[in-house]
Amino acid sequence: MDIKLNKVKIIWFLVFVALSLIVIHSVILTIYYIVGDPDKFDFIRMFDLDMERNVPTLFSSLILAMSAFCFYLLSISTEETLAKKSRYWLGLSFVFIFLSFDESAKIHEKLGDFTENYIDASGYLHYPWVISYGILVLILGLLYMKFFWKMEKKVFISFMLSAFIFLSGAVGFELLGANESSLHGTNSLMYSILYTIEESLEMFGVIYLLWILLSLLEKKKIEVR
Repeated sequence: MDIKLNKVKIIWFLVFVALSLIVIHSVILTIYYIVGDPDKFDFIRMFDLDMERNVPTLFSSLILAMSAFCFYLLSISTEETLAKKSRYWLGLSFVFIFLSFDESAKIHEKLGDFTENYIDASGYLHYPWVISYGILVLILGLLYMKFFWKMEKKVFISFMLSAFIFLSGAVGFELLGANESSLHGTNSLMYSILYTIEESLEMFGVIYLLWILLSLLEKKKIEVR
């Protein structure tokens, strides 16, 4: 069975959904700060980018799972250059399945609670899970260094840009938000701005990754039996 994917329509749809979620979140959050009564805006949780088990979380989990599936399709490609790297593509598929599950289950927060027992969780390390995940990212980077280094230059740069966008949010703005939370709590306007940027960068980093993966799949032969 041949798989045909219209990457332009898929990506534009995902961009539309992401922008819609960001706009809805921003509008509700703005009204929330104007009114200043948490009890009247409990429904904000359904669209708050910083909350779990809501619409944005479902969307983020979905695009991560889509990325995992694309990596899997690359791993079973019969195209010679891709087939030689099948184990690497499959490994990335497992990584993104985990990230998709983590987005919903918030495993990183539980890991952060564990890490908190060994460090001073204040300031930029107020959310100490960043340390554990940062180490795992470095290990993954070392394991995949040869794989990425042998890629076509244009594809390599695209993957690195995607990672930069995602990690700018997941790590960079997460650290800034952690410091703000440590100093002024999670109800401050600045904290809301920081986590809005953080989650937005994460979503668009993954959407850009999907664009890259769909571009790779577009002209490759995939056999599904």
